[in-house]
Amino acid sequence: MGPMLRRLVVAVVGAALAASCREAATADAPPQTTDVDAGAVAPAGRPKWLDVPGDRLPALPPKLTARTSTFSTSDVCAQCHGPGTDRLRDAKGRDVSPVGTWRASAMALAARDPIYLAALADELQARPTSTRIIEDTCTRCHSPAAHHELGMESKTLSLAALTGEASPTGELAREGVGCTLCHQIESTGLGDPASFSGNFVVGQSREIFGPYQNPLTGPMQTIASYTPTYAPHVGKSALCATCHTVILRTRDASGATRETAEQAPYLEWLASSFAFESTPGPRAANCQDCHMPVTDDDGGGLELAIAQVPRDLAPRKPFWRHVFAGANGQLSRYAASDPTWIGAGVPKEEHEAQARASDAMVRRAAKLELASVVRDAERPGGVTATVVVTNEAGHKFPTAYPTRRAFLHVLVRAPNGDVVFESGRTDEYGRLVTRAGGLLDDGSVFPHLDVVEREDQVQIYEAVLANAAGKPVHRAFDGTRFVKDNRLVPDGFVRRNRFARFTDPVGVDADASWGSKDTVTYRIANVPAGSTVAVRLLFQTTRPSDLEALAETPTPAARKLFDFATKTPPVPVVVAEASSLAP
Repeated sequence: MGPMLRRLVVAVVGAALAASCREAATADAPPQTTDVDAGAVAPAGRPKWLDVPGDRLPALPPKLTARTSTFSTSDVCAQCHGPGTDRLRDAKGRDVSPVGTWRASAMALAARDPIYLAALADELQARPTSTRIIEDTCTRCHSPAAHHELGMESKTLSLAALTGEASPTGELAREGVGCTLCHQIESTGLGDPASFSGNFVVGQSREIFGPYQNPLTGPMQTIASYTPTYAPHVGKSALCATCHTVILRTRDASGATRETAEQAPYLEWLASSFAFESTPGPRAANCQDCHMPVTDDDGGGLELAIAQVPRDLAPRKPFWRHVFAGANGQLSRYAASDPTWIGAGVPKEEHEAQARASDAMVRRAAKLELASVVRDAERPGGVTATVVVTNEAGHKFPTAYPTRRAFLHVLVRAPNGDVVFESGRTDEYGRLVTRAGGLLDDGSVFPHLDVVEREDQVQIYEAVLANAAGKPVHRAFDGTRFVKDNRLVPDGFVRRNRFARFTDPVGVDADASWGSKDTVTYRIANVPAGSTVAVRLLFQTTRPSDLEALAETPTPAARKLFDFATKTPPVPVVVAEASSLAP
């Protein structure tokens, strides 16, 4: 994503916006919400992003085949590695081909993502004198093949070209993170800080790097003019680290340069028991092991030829499915609601399947336990409920782009059905509200909590990015540090690691129960015997308040995003749930 650019690196990776416009209590202390009763909270009203008038970003051009001096679109690869005969199908006949499983993924839609396009347009509108830096920074990871091709001519991929230009680089740009980009990244410098923020090295010898020894070279050389080459680095986390470690270098109020990790899944993994850098433990795994499964949807192993032709090609094991399921099911739901506008040439059903795969991935990322529900000795008629959340992922939960959040919804119902207590309630737009309809998602920062005693208190796991003055921001280019980061760390996480300045939590030091697990105590008054205490762990890709921030000065791309959000509101996904009866 040039020497000058490396002084200010921000890539909008995985989709969405930076943290919402919230106020921290102080520059250094954990932020606090206003101490009010739930009934005093202002009514929620309608979101600003509903029915916003004005021009919309037109539908993106439909996918076409393109070739340049270095890259080809996936259509070229699909001739052999795409859906077709029974060769690239599992035992139940389901397509597991590399191109077929990739084409609905967030990698394939990285440049067609309405959230990303709205965020990019918003950054450009806010900084009209920094157009080249912003476009160069963001397209480096969202349209890497086109970015690299144009970069060789000292040119930058513009938003206009990305969303409308009919040219080979325009086609490559809209393809997102494609086959010939990832498989031409060399091992040079992988894992080193210099390779982060999209600073990978692309080979120039038209070698396609893959995980299998002694590949058959003739068919690919003839059909695509590439040479398949064994290269084990394609199966290592350091390859993913290039775009999934994004370092911001900005200046604070004094003019000093500040470095902040806008996202750092790789660095979080590196400091955990999942990493291979130290003596591998039983949980050691690379990114690919989870996000490119070697089993079918039923858990059965795969051993298949990696191409449709030639027919006598030997089966390979392991066989990696290129599904790249992560935490962006919202993108897939948007695409399913209007696949024609997205223009990727992917049927609605495949987008819906990708959404289900992403949601399933999120559900595997954390566990929830209602450890106990007992009578509160200090409060006659009250109960104390102990909730334990455990991070099962190899990075923070949630991780990556800081619009993502997970939170606890606790609902207590009396035997007659009456609601006694509710914390973490959401409305039809995904906003946190009180039982009376008061809006809690109002722009304030929710503090990390160890004890919850009121309905307007909600335990939310999130990262909140702020500017040099400590004010939370929704534009990534405004951010210099986090004023909150209580996302659960992975198992075995070492806080004093060499990248600690990028992975340190914020606002949790007073909570001894927090780490890869978090114990939250709910003290609830006036609970009749036999009441049901139900707890859910919920997840959102994009906070509704981030959409609200975009609606302040909406661009055509933002208005189109609002259309998607109106059809498919950012309601939370259930990660896990548990329940018990009050004694």
